[in-house]
This record gives sequence, structure tokens and C-alpha cells, in this order.
Amino acid sequence: MSTQAAGVRFSLLGPVMATREGVALDLGPRQRRVLLIRLLIAQGRPVSLDRFCHDLWEGHPPVRAATSVHAHISRLRRVLYSSGPSKADPDGILATTPYGYVLHAADEDRDTVRFERTVTTGRDLLDAGRPERAAEVLAAALTAWRGDALIDAAALPFAARESARLTELRHAARELYVRTLLMSGRPDQAVHTAQNLIAEEPLRESAWDLLMRSLWLLGRPAEAMQQYDRVSHVLRVELGVEPGPSLRGLRRSIQQHDVPRLEVLAPSFARAAC
Repeated sequence: MSTQAAGVRFSLLGPVMATREGVALDLGPRQRRVLLIRLLIAQGRPVSLDRFCHDLWEGHPPVRAATSVHAHISRLRRVLYSSGPSKADPDGILATTPYGYVLHAADEDRDTVRFERTVTTGRDLLDAGRPERAAEVLAAALTAWRGDALIDAAALPFAARESARLTELRHAARELYVRTLLMSGRPDQAVHTAQNLIAEEPLRESAWDLLMRSLWLLGRPAEAMQQYDRVSHVLRVELGVEPGPSLRGLRRSIQQHDVPRLEVLAPSFARAAC
């Protein structure tokens, strides 16, 4: 990679950003930002001119789409290289190959990769019996989010799968964070965090599960049962279904005052999702 491009970091967990030494680079108009997102999603694989034209204009590119892509690539290079377009190395961070354009960005320079790795670290710490440290790590990881993932390309089909994947990872990480709070003896904080999760994603039974557990651990079983009634109503109205077996089992255990140790009943979704 060219030394001119060293130090460029990319962020997709919110509006797309590129920074050098903490200073945000001017990425220009939306179309250029979307083009950068398409390159980043490719994760070091070449993106052909035809694919750019198809994805950026949803299968209906204008007559001069290819010219527009070439112009955006040229101007993006000016931004990514510190010495201006005349010094830009085509074999550097934004390369031209026989198969298309390639953006070379190291894993540590992508906020999406750093987030996933940090969540994995938090999960491993929790599995190792260090919930307090896991909570610190996960809380720090979640601060990387500045808004919805890939929001600049939210309306474009090419970004849908990666956006959904990252969003699900964020939800799972937040639920894992609630688990760390519970297992480090902070159910009051867990209640607040779980309530925020439910406000954003009222159909996620795993979040309701955590809220019910948190309330039970605070010695408020009646309120935990009220939350079961709430989620039952939400699921019936929105989806026409009843709560799944996990929530029904939790309700039964609370009714019978027979909730085993938290680590036994702790939801298994966190490892699968993260």
C-alpha cells in the first residue's frame, strides 16, 4: 500500500466516513459516498464498472453512468492520497485492475471489523467468568455506532444484506451487554438498557426475556409478569403469534418462584448471533 494513503480509516457504522489522523476527509456528494460504501462492502475484491453502474443506479444507469463512475473514482483518489491526483499511485489504496476497482483497507482500519472483533472479545470474557470486564469492552464497542449502518446507501438493494447483518450484530451485542450487567450484579442498569432495546425493537423476544430476568433479579416478579403480558399483546397484534417456548418457560418459572441460577437460564442467542 502506498505510504501516501497510510493512516486512512473507514467508518460504516453510521454515515460513511474516512479519516486520517483523526481528521475527517471530505468525501464529496452522496453518489461518491455510496461508491465508497460499495468498495468497502466488497472487502478487497474488485468491483467492475458494470457492477458500479448497476448498483449505484439500481439497474437503470443513465447514459453517462460510466463517465460519472470514472470521475468519482478520480476525485476519491484525490481525497485518499495526501499529495494530490498527480502523485496518486494506482496500485495503492484505490487500485485499478483488469477486473475493476479495488479499495485496499486493512482490517484494523475498518470500524465494522473492529466492532465485530471487540464483541467477540466481550463474549469470550463473559464465557471466562469476567462479566465486569466484558461489560466495559462491550460498552466501548457500542460507542462506535454513530447511527444506522450504511445509512448513505440505505435505499439501495446492494447494501441491504450487509446493513441487516451489521444491525443484527449490534442488537445481539447490546443484548450481550445486558447479560454482562446481570452477571456482574447490576440488574437495575440491565432493566434500563433492556427497556431501551425493546423501545427500538419491540418484536425481539430475546430483549423481553432479558427485561423479565432483570426485573426478577431486582425482586420485582409482578412487574416481570406484566412485561410478559405486554410482549404477548405486541406479538399478537403485530404478528398474530404467541410468545415462543423460551419466554413461556421463563414466565412459568417466575410464577412458580423457581428461576434457577442466571448462568443456567441465560439466553443462548448471544453466542450464535455474535
